[in-house]
Amino acid sequence: MVDILTKQTTNQEFLDFAVEQVHNADIVTTHAGEPSAQVCDLLLNKNGKLYIATSSQNPFFKDLIAQPKVIVDGYRGDGTMDSCGFSIRGTIKNVDHLYLDEIFAKNPYLNEIYADDLEGAKKDLRVLEITPITAGYLDYRTKPVFMRNFKF
Repeated sequence: MVDILTKQTTNQEFLDFAVEQVHNADIVTTHAGEPSAQVCDLLLNKNGKLYIATSSQNPFFKDLIAQPKVIVDGYRGDGTMDSCGFSIRGTIKNVDHLYLDEIFAKNPYLNEIYADDLEGAKKDLRVLEITPITAGYLDYRTKPVFMRNFKF
């Protein structure tokens, strides 16, 4: 299971938790005024920012660039009372290939995903930088239930 955060958890520790222990998150924005979401891997936390990568051909990529306000929701657990989750509000921007080699080094499974054409994939992938503004954390594993807000 994942760590239990506390009132003493720093913003950096919270972002590390999101990337390293939850890792899979829903990224939510809008498309023509309607919700648009996709599950993504949180690949890197660097300098207080989160990084994901997606294909430049992905329609969701175009949604993120068109409306750069995002919500990042992550959850871990086997059921409600054995779970914790977070929601981060922030902005997102395309930083092209910045940190792409570091992202692949830190997440070696990406080499498997793109094994058929690794160099082609690296050319196509775009790194997106998420700048957190606020976040909420909720943990049902503790008694009483623990809630915490973060401001960045």
